[in-house]
Formats: sequence, C-alpha cells, structure tokens
Amino acid sequence: MDSSDDIAARILASIAALPLHEQADAIHALIGSALKQMPLETILEMRAEITGQFDEDSSIVRSTLDLIDGQLALREIAGPAIWR
Repeated sequence: MDSSDDIAARILASIAALPLHEQADAIHALIGSALKQMPLETILEMRAEITGQFDEDSSIVRSTLDLIDGQLALREIAGPAIWR
C-alpha cells in the first residue's frame, strides 16, 4: 500500500470508529473541504463513481450527492469569479 492509500485507509478507519450518527457529518466535512480544491472534471468523475457504486436511496449517499451538487451549483453561479 502506498502512502496515499495508507492515509486514506486511516481516515476511513477513523470515520468508521465514530458513532454512526457522527459518521455522516465527518464524511461531509472531509468531502466538503476537498471539493473546494478539486477541478470540475474530478468532481464530476467522483459523482459518477458514487452513483455507479452505491445505492442512491441510502441517506448518506443522497446527502453526499447533494453536497457535491451544491458545490457544482456554486461554481456555475460564480462563473469565472473566485468562489472559494
């Protein structure tokens, strides 16, 4: 396992160790901060991966997709302006 995989595994393990009711907030905080730094194409790829691999009826999946869609909407509204 390379170092980036090790870091990702540690983050996921830390989130999994949280009480269930705190896991969604932790995932959203992690993804939300990363989304602000990602290029548009990467966000679209991530969204496609999530919809392709997970059940959209799951509340955590649905709320994560809503978070991603919100970031996409902010970028569309901001256009070329600096939005971060």
